[in-house]
Amino acid sequence: MKKALTLFLNIIILFGLFGLFCLFGLFGCTSKAKEHSVENELYNEQETDYEKEEGYVQEIYFVQKVDKLQRLSREKSKAIKENTSTSSVTPETIITVTTTPESDKTVKTNTDRKTVVIDPGHGAGGNREEERQSPDSEVMKIKDPGGAQGVSSRIPEYVVNMEVALKLKTLLEQNNVNVVMTKIDNNVSPGNIERAETGNINNADLEIRIHCDSAADKSANGASMLVPAPIGYAVDISSISREYGQVILNSLVTEAGMYNRGVIERKDLTGFNWSKVPVVLVEMGFMSSPNEDNLLNDNSYQDKLAVGLCNGIFESLGLN
Repeated sequence: MKKALTLFLNIIILFGLFGLFCLFGLFGCTSKAKEHSVENELYNEQETDYEKEEGYVQEIYFVQKVDKLQRLSREKSKAIKENTSTSSVTPETIITVTTTPESDKTVKTNTDRKTVVIDPGHGAGGNREEERQSPDSEVMKIKDPGGAQGVSSRIPEYVVNMEVALKLKTLLEQNNVNVVMTKIDNNVSPGNIERAETGNINNADLEIRIHCDSAADKSANGASMLVPAPIGYAVDISSISREYGQVILNSLVTEAGMYNRGVIERKDLTGFNWSKVPVVLVEMGFMSSPNEDNLLNDNSYQDKLAVGLCNGIFESLGLN
């Protein structure tokens, strides 16, 4: 009986210990689960913070990259400006590149190039058609009476006019002047309105009409300069034309060593009255004078005439 009681107590103790063991095991499992859950929460939280931090770092990197590009752009622009300001470039070759999109970029030169229209007077056979003398007049005049002829050489005026005109053209173009000819063929004889329109259309800085003179008196000699009166379109350009004409005439007679007959204002010349740009007409000498007729047909004398006219044009237009 005593042994049975002892055995029963031992069994109860064993069951009690087993129960305690299970209780502690369950508690331990729960603790581990909670710990693992906390660790996961911490890990997830850290991961979220890292992602936020990584985005922040990327944002910083992007800003830094933009700043760097902007700094490089400023440095490049500064270098270009410094290079432009310190390089030895002549005014004719300095270029300005606009900071516009590539398709709209333009390159410009700062050359102030002048335009001179040269009008070799008259033509073979003349032109008997008529035209109005002035836009504000009903008076009609023939377009080209044909010009003079050398008293000794028998050379027509239009031949001398063209030879000097072409020499002047060469001199001006050699000095970067844009030259427009009203004609280059002696067989062509346009009207005076058409000749004036050549200067108007090209917005010429000056139109110079090349002629020779003639008179009944064979002793008449020297050069003169005709300029427009304030008539028709020439109202606005008569004053500057007179100024240019005086300068060019002085240069011509000095170079050629000829008599100066002065500046003469004319209101009856169609080529003047229809001109909207400064215009002058030079009479380079008298083909009715045996001496000047021979000179006007001499190549070296024609060179002097062209040089004198060219120098006067340069001085008038401020190209010296």
